[in-house]
Amino acid sequence: SITEAEQRAKDAEARLKEAQQNLAQAQEEAKRIRAQAEERAQKAKEEVLEKGNAEVERIKANAAADVSAEQDKAIAELRQRVSALALERVEGRLNEILDDSAQERYIDRCINQLGG
Repeated sequence: SITEAEQRAKDAEARLKEAQQNLAQAQEEAKRIRAQAEERAQKAKEEVLEKGNAEVERIKANAAADVSAEQDKAIAELRQRVSALALERVEGRLNEILDDSAQERYIDRCINQLGG
């Protein structure tokens, strides 16, 4: 009857309010989960970028060290070549200038200076 109908309407209204509250809670929970996921994704992105930048810097540093080592090696080789050429020229010039006895005296003097 009317009382039962009113009671059913009240029950339906109560269930509707409960369902609306549950929906609102679910929407808030979904928002919170989405925000957390976005925050985690942003942190992961930043970590990947930091690691990538660190790797790039490491590669640059290694390349610079390799270039520097190769440059030092090339300079050392050039110095050796220049020294060898200079010695060859000096020896050639000395051979032209000095006779045998002068060469012997010069060699003896060099040996004495070296402590021999």
